[in-house]
Formats: sequence, structure tokens, C-alpha cells
Amino acid sequence: MKEFVKKKAVIVKDRLGLPNYMTMFYMEPGTYNPEDVPEMFKIRNKIVPAILISQYHNTTIKSMGGDVAVSLPYQQPRHTITLDEAAAACARKGEGWHLMTNTEFAYLLHEAEELGHTIGGNTNHGSNEDNPQEKGVVYDSAGRTLTGCDPLTWSHDGTAGGVFGICGNFWEFVTGLRLHKGVVEYTKDNDAAVEGYKDEAPDWTVAEVNGKPLKLYGSSDGGVVMSTAEKIEKDWDGCHIAELQLEELEDVPEIAYKLGIVPHDWKNETAGIWADSELEEAVPIRGSSFYLTSGGGAGALFLNDARSFVSGSVSLRSALFLESWELATDLLKAGAEAHAGAQDE
Repeated sequence: MKEFVKKKAVIVKDRLGLPNYMTMFYMEPGTYNPEDVPEMFKIRNKIVPAILISQYHNTTIKSMGGDVAVSLPYQQPRHTITLDEAAAACARKGEGWHLMTNTEFAYLLHEAEELGHTIGGNTNHGSNEDNPQEKGVVYDSAGRTLTGCDPLTWSHDGTAGGVFGICGNFWEFVTGLRLHKGVVEYTKDNDAAVEGYKDEAPDWTVAEVNGKPLKLYGSSDGGVVMSTAEKIEKDWDGCHIAELQLEELEDVPEIAYKLGIVPHDWKNETAGIWADSELEEAVPIRGSSFYLTSGGGAGALFLNDARSFVSGSVSLRSALFLESWELATDLLKAGAEAHAGAQDE
């Protein structure tokens, strides 16, 4: 967590005029050295001054061009949608809008870790499995909850201005990470914010440890194995991250932490991890759901399905990058004026 990175809850309108409740992470010019900038702010070899992440899982609104994602409170999150459909619904919002990337998701996990905050959420049909007194507002018999009605402990940083739903209620698609026949591949920096969700994207990078590809696979003996072995099993399975098995590795490599695959304290992590090394491409689904009483948690990672996968427990989250500091200051100014107006009333 860099001191020069600030954050503020803002409301920003997309090209259709739809309001979106976002958490804006921003860096004022002249307050940082380029080499210290988090990867989230690096897009196509340029540093952008602001990244905005939806505070809530998105619902979608029909438009002439198709579904458009929107981040609003008191809504039922959209589900039963493919990764590509989710990405398209975010891109229709306008320039800079995109489906949340794995780099952005990992940033939230790392910030929470550095703050010492355990992210709570709906992992037991409306409440938190580990802390049952924490409840959301349930809208159906499955135990799914409305956006914007969560306890503060369910935000990524424990504040009202944070990002909610990172743990529980719905899994969510992210871009910029995948398994390719068991090999971990990623998109560098935050380049996935620019059409990095495509399977034919030319910039997939193999995650390497000492020159060897990093791999994940389901073991026929049960559980998930992280490996740099030349040959691995073609199988799928899942386990708690704490039960992750290592093959030809003394410890989990730093690249696995950077990509948000596991936390530094992985040996005590009860969130689940799933991997399928049989698939040509397994896309990432993150954050656990409303029924994941065992293996739930913000760090839960599902690399077990193709990009055509749809489910009633998987939603989406839009994000936005701003290339102009003036656009960021306009949002900050508008927020300050709205706050002052509310105080005057």
C-alpha cells in the first residue's frame, strides 16, 4: 500500500448517463516516482492517474447495443452471463470502461492484507459463515443479498468508501489471468483493462519460476498442486489454499502472490482454490458465493471452467481507468461540492 495512492468514493456517469457508485484510487502528479507505482496504474506502458472500481457487483440495463453494466445500491446483481458477455456489457459504458481485471482484484486483496483487515461477506445464504451476526438484506430464497446494504466489515478496507462483495454473495469474472492446459498465464501490469479478456490476446505471458512455467493441476490423489514439473496430471480438483501441495517448489513463489493466487500467509488460508489442467483455457472466477460455507473467502479462486461457463452464482464488476488527471480532479471536485451542499441542508 503506497502512501501516495489515495482513494475516495465517487459517483461517475458513463456515456449513457447512467450513474455508477465507484471507489476511485488515484495518484496526484508529482507525488510519486514511476518505479514505485503499483501495477494497477500501468496500462500499455503508460501510467494512468486513476482507477475506479465498482463498489458493488453490477446489475445490467438493456440498451440498443445490448446489456450495459451498472454499479448501483439496492440492486440484484446480474448473473448467468459468460465472461465475454460480461466484458462486452462493461465496454459498452464507454472509453476506459472494462470488466474488472485480476490485477485490480489482487490490489484490493493486497491492500486488505496490509491493513490487517479480514474481508467479510455473504458466504452462508445471507450471512457470514465465520461471523453469523453479520448479515445482508436477502432478496430471494437462495440467500443472495442486495447491493449497498452490507456491514462495513464486508468492504475490502472496512470503510463505507471501499469495494463491497469481494468476499461472498457472488463469484465474479476477472480478466488477465488464466490456466492454459495447467500453465499459469497472465497479462502484464494492468493491460487486461484494454481488451485483455480475449482468448487470442497476443500478450499472454507465462508465469515462470527460475525459468520454468508455473502450473496448477488437480491431483488424482485429491487437492490442488502448484508445480514447476515438466509433466503434470491432466485432472481437476479443489482444496483449501492451506492444503495446497507443492511440487518441485520449496515454497509458493512470489509470482503467485503478485497474481493474487495465494496470500503470503497461505498456510493459514481457508479460502478455496480449484484448478483444471485438462482445459485448453480455464478462466478465473474470484471471491466465493452466497452458499460457500466451506472454502469461502475473498481469496477464493476458481480456475476450473471455460469462458463459456454461466452460473446463477457468478456476477460481474465494471471498472474504469482515467488517462487524464483533469478528469480525476473533476470527480473529486464534484464530490466535495455535493458533500458541502448536503452539510448546508
